[in-house]
Amino acid sequence: MTSLVKSIHSIRFFQKSLCATSLLAMAVLGGTSLAPAAVAADDLTSVLNKLDASSAKFKTAQADITSENTQTAPIVDTDTQTGAVLFERQNGQLEMALHLKTDNGQPAQKDVVYADGLLKFYEPLQKQVTVFKAGKNQVQADTILTVGFGGSGKDLQKNWDVTYAGADKVDGKPTAKLALVPKDAGMKNNFPKVFLWVDMDTGLAVKQQFFDTSGNYRVATYRNVKLNAPLPAKAFELKTAPGTQIINR
Repeated sequence: MTSLVKSIHSIRFFQKSLCATSLLAMAVLGGTSLAPAAVAADDLTSVLNKLDASSAKFKTAQADITSENTQTAPIVDTDTQTGAVLFERQNGQLEMALHLKTDNGQPAQKDVVYADGLLKFYEPLQKQVTVFKAGKNQVQADTILTVGFGGSGKDLQKNWDVTYAGADKVDGKPTAKLALVPKDAGMKNNFPKVFLWVDMDTGLAVKQQFFDTSGNYRVATYRNVKLNAPLPAKAFELKTAPGTQIINR
């Protein structure tokens, strides 16, 4: 796997995502409770069907984001960033823009844009834009980005081994939690395990948790999610200061 896919994990202070809300009730047929495995299968089907329905009408999404990056060894340490994220589907391709506003409570502007197979990372203080080309790994990059925003349930099952991990709450709201394991060996070396929380009203992400092979993890929580609302003009173009250096990787 090239540096692009790895950078989507390390540079994005969010993880493109899939998370959702919905408590899926235990079913009872003829007065007899279904076996747990059967219940889980029914609940997973409900979530995947909702993702299919959401994907079919998806055009844009925007949300506030809180990203917590936790290192588990040698001591537990968590860094927290906040900002805003935008998504738009254009000609079947998903575009993304992340605007980081704070880092551990301090102002820290950084911007990430993914469009046309290019990931651009802008650091205003350094006056530097780093550009990564997706190339042959664009499918892997899109797989990560569409987890939660615009991706269908069928796409999810195509690229991940998916299991229903139960009903949960995010910010006090009911959600459906999914556990994902990448089918691609290269992705599995970077993200061996992913949890997603899906809002069953919208079929969009409200929370994601990506683990690396060392047990460290990154949690992204999405709030004030707006679906199919108009986006600002030139939302996926970086606004850089004069004299900014471009570095191609």
